[in-house]
Amino acid sequence: MVRRVRRALDILGWSYLAATLLVALTMWTLGDRWWPATILVFMGRWVMLLPLAVLVPAALVLRRTLLLPLMLAAAVAVGPIMGARTGWRRLLTVPEGMPFRVVTYNVDGGQLAATELPLLVEAWQPDVVLFQECGDELATAVERMTGWHAHHDYGLCTLSRYPIVSAERMDRSALERVRQDPAGIGGAGYVVRYTIATPGGTIGVANLHLETPRKGFEGLMAGDVERLPLNTALRDIESSRARQWVDGLRAPTIVAGDFNTPVESRIFQEHWGDLTDAFSQIGTGLGFTKYNGWIRIRIDHVLVDQAWWRAVRARVGDDFGSDHRPLIVDLVLKAHRPR
Repeated sequence: MVRRVRRALDILGWSYLAATLLVALTMWTLGDRWWPATILVFMGRWVMLLPLAVLVPAALVLRRTLLLPLMLAAAVAVGPIMGARTGWRRLLTVPEGMPFRVVTYNVDGGQLAATELPLLVEAWQPDVVLFQECGDELATAVERMTGWHAHHDYGLCTLSRYPIVSAERMDRSALERVRQDPAGIGGAGYVVRYTIATPGGTIGVANLHLETPRKGFEGLMAGDVERLPLNTALRDIESSRARQWVDGLRAPTIVAGDFNTPVESRIFQEHWGDLTDAFSQIGTGLGFTKYNGWIRIRIDHVLVDQAWWRAVRARVGDDFGSDHRPLIVDLVLKAHRPR
């Protein structure tokens, strides 16, 4: 009897390891290209750890040699699947250059943030703050911030410690037509790009809020299997247009905001993967920025091009009345002569 239980436990343990490897491979290669893989990318990935609650105690009692594959499976679940980062680059020497702190935050209207904006800014000590889903109250509060340079458009609000030389919004007339589609797949695609004059020279900053996959999943739950692929196609087009618009900045560039897409997505990799993701490079832990019921996911990002030396710190801030959390990133701009 014990032998049979051990054999069954071996099968379950090694099958679990194989399953975690398969899920990780599927997510990174087919996410947003095959609808079951898209579900894996946006689901609450912590469920992959649940089998360990049964398998580890059983292995400790009956099959300790099974602990190694279970440990490997746990590492795959926490790392490639859930997205945990070690932040080992923080041990490296901080490079010389201009320090620059960016905060990006989808404030979900921002009523609470509007009442406490000066305190938030004082706590964050940013050089640039980028808000998404910035409601009227917060937009007004942003405009009233003494000593700061402010801009708001399309539900995107920006505060800059340094002068904003120019602000341009991406034309989205074609996406507006898609929004009227009977399928209701939407189309956010809000992007505003800035040139900002800093002591280290002119830099480019893009504040964006891209379309959510939620409408596609809602269609799937309602039995409309075509809605998710349509929504995914729209998100692909939006990212393509947004990247082309961002590339118009002729300066060291920061792209930040609510991408509504995790780093494992093929859409993210193909349109944004050549830029450095600050949290992926230097962050520690899981870095979840979106909290929606049992789902935790990192869909808010700060990206930089090669003109920036590297990120030196990336952390997720505290809850402040939104279903997102602020992402706070310290960057260093390569030393160069002011333009």
